[in-house]
Amino acid sequence: MARIRSRWLLWRLPALVACAAGIVFAAGFWLAMRGTLGEPIGEPAPTPAPPAPISRKAGERLLLVIGDSLARGTGDETGRGFAVDTLEAWKKRGPAQLANLGVNGAESADVLAVVKTPNVKRLAASADAILVSAGGNDLSHAVTRDLKSPAEAAARVEKARDAYAANLRTILAALKEANPKCPIAVIGLYNPFGSAAPEGALGRAVLLEWIGSAERTALAFAEVRVVPTFDLFDGRPDRLAADRFHPNRKGYALIAERILEVLPEN
Repeated sequence: MARIRSRWLLWRLPALVACAAGIVFAAGFWLAMRGTLGEPIGEPAPTPAPPAPISRKAGERLLLVIGDSLARGTGDETGRGFAVDTLEAWKKRGPAQLANLGVNGAESADVLAVVKTPNVKRLAASADAILVSAGGNDLSHAVTRDLKSPAEAAARVEKARDAYAANLRTILAALKEANPKCPIAVIGLYNPFGSAAPEGALGRAVLLEWIGSAERTALAFAEVRVVPTFDLFDGRPDRLAADRFHPNRKGYALIAERILEVLPEN
């Protein structure tokens, strides 16, 4: 119940701040002209187990997936997630295998800690493409029940956004250091709450700020793209799992299609 309450506060408290000043609306409108939006959510992350060594056949491609519950495929009733969908599309063009290091509830700092480990650096160095999902938990965990005012909530969200941008920059830098030519797709955030109500519109504006941070960060690196997901879920609760936060089978399949559009074919 505490998690549900914190998510409710995430949309209510920023709304009060924005209605008073109008700043969030202005920033959201400007960023909305650039497109995309979203948010994956999960529980606090456990300590990730070190990945097992991967044995590859000659000519076999490696898809490395790093991140949070979206990377893990949480909510998909088949357990596939976008990682398996992307892998199977690759296999139609030749041998390929998957290393999925997604952890439910992981924040960007947790993902960074995983990326810094020697085993993951070795995996990244040999990967043919890398998918990164992070940021949704940073946002959802930023607004907690102990906040005493809308201004405090807004400050907490802004601080979390800055930390997320810094962590994402370091994550991408570490992956590029390990494998400079490897294409990387960062999964964009989406809005599972809709935007019909006033607080939903404000949540949209806040998320657009976060997506803008991710897009600006990605622009600093070659072969790094942000995968847009907002339009896939906007007004489409039928593409969400029973928890109403994570995608379901259809939602993950659509994300995988977007990933394949972003990644180079060869």
